[in-house]
Amino acid sequence: MTEQPDESSTEIRELRARKRLVYALVLVGGITITLLSWWFRGPDDPFLTRVYPPFAAALAGLLVVLWRQWLTLEHIEGLMVLVASALILGRLAWHMHFAAGIEQQLMVLVGGHFWAVGLLVAGAFVMLDRRRGVIAGLAILGISILLTVTGVLREYMAAAPPAAETLMYLVRVHVFLGLLLALLAGVAGMRDQLQRALLRAEILHDWATTDPLTGLANRRAAEAGLEREIAYARRYGQPMSVIIADLDHFKDVNDTHGHAHGDRVLREVTARLQARVRDSDLTARWGGEELLVVAPGIYLREATALAERCRRALAEEPVAGLGITATLGVAEFAPEDDRESLLARADRQLYAGKAAGRNRVVPPPDPLPGPDSGTTPRTTPRTTT
Repeated sequence: MTEQPDESSTEIRELRARKRLVYALVLVGGITITLLSWWFRGPDDPFLTRVYPPFAAALAGLLVVLWRQWLTLEHIEGLMVLVASALILGRLAWHMHFAAGIEQQLMVLVGGHFWAVGLLVAGAFVMLDRRRGVIAGLAILGISILLTVTGVLREYMAAAPPAAETLMYLVRVHVFLGLLLALLAGVAGMRDQLQRALLRAEILHDWATTDPLTGLANRRAAEAGLEREIAYARRYGQPMSVIIADLDHFKDVNDTHGHAHGDRVLREVTARLQARVRDSDLTARWGGEELLVVAPGIYLREATALAERCRRALAEEPVAGLGITATLGVAEFAPEDDRESLLARADRQLYAGKAAGRNRVVPPPDPLPGPDSGTTPRTTPRTTT
């Protein structure tokens, strides 16, 4: 479980990719519906005849821009709301001012076009943030009310006023749209509050569990991760090993080259180790120049080979322009182990390596029996050494 400093960035990229896919499907659906409506249009509907093809072309253009990523996702979302608003509200304007009387179109308006206005308001809140969603929703609702009022006034001026029941339907529809806007604004507000709370929680979690210099798990997170792996290994009888690495003579680096260069060394050491460990391993800054690798699923021999790869990664090439080596102690989990006893055995091997001359990997002299060591698995507990 190597820590990934850019995990949040990766999740954001994945979310944006999913949003682009959803928007692409929406645009394809919009193009299809627009063209089908144009194809099956009536002979007395010039709006469909003249306006729908350009709108289909505009949606196709947005699809190309979305696919080629020529604009940011935020700009594309705004353009999608704008184009959809122009189409739906333009169609509503046609029905209110140029088609047959409102009385004759009431079922079409209430059963179709005003629902499209409601979906447009909802779509604005889905694609835009709360502030822009409220602004767009109020604008859409205001234009719908204006078109309805002017349409009714036109019929009054033509001495053909709609019935009181028709007016009541139109009032109810816009009251419903107003309530929908208020509900969506409230939901969007709670959504934004939740997102901010989750972001704060994530930031606090990162501060609490991540070493700011290296981006690795810190000691607190390492202890928790090691406890989880010990519990898993004990419950399911799976192997697990730990490696403690300590940079040799690191104090001399800080004393001679300064702490800023020492920090650079630690960051580069971290990068090299992360390139050698497995995705399932937990790499942590254990303290100072000490690093811990928790390696689930492997016995001592494999863990020793992993530690040797890490040692060579440092010793074979200069680190930040300096010759840096490390001494590594390795220990394999035994059923009677707890966190302290397992780490103590790895720590003893580390100090044995320091005493033997540094720049080496030191496993215990008596590896636990198991498939990796070529012996049969033990069936009775052994005394920790």
